[in-house]
Amino acid sequence: MLIWDARAYVLHAVLLVLFVLALRRGAAPERILTTTLLGMLVFDRIYHLITGQHAVMVMGVNLGHFAIDVIGLAVFVTVALSANRSYPLWIGGAQMVALSSHFYPLLAHDLAGTGYLAMSIMPSYAQTIAMGIGLASHMRRQKTAGSYRCWRTSSSPLQKGRPRTSPAA
Repeated sequence: MLIWDARAYVLHAVLLVLFVLALRRGAAPERILTTTLLGMLVFDRIYHLITGQHAVMVMGVNLGHFAIDVIGLAVFVTVALSANRSYPLWIGGAQMVALSSHFYPLLAHDLAGTGYLAMSIMPSYAQTIAMGIGLASHMRRQKTAGSYRCWRTSSSPLQKGRPRTSPAA
């Protein structure tokens, strides 16, 4: 049991280190992602301090955790679709798994909770690893190639200021 509790503190420490490193050496996507990851952890702790053992549950779904995961998914997907990096896609994908874990009690309430625990806890480890690899890749790319754009640019002709031509013209 002591090892199980220690793994959470190790994860928290790694997230804090990644957050500080992203503030110092990362660009906007790294800062947004690490702030969101750490913010989800902080809001989870605040939620548990406020509710204690009396979490708000509806049909077996913890609404506080669900809300935190929905907000996290919104941020991760927005960054993943806009950033000029590929690792945010992994973070967003892991968040989709975490969010889907909230439906597990509704669909399989008679089964053991191991599957639910794996789906709700393991994505945070995948996200932390992806964040670490992504931040390291960003720092290496910045060191070798210099500064580069953080966000993708649109290929739409309207976005580039060119008039749109009709197919019939």
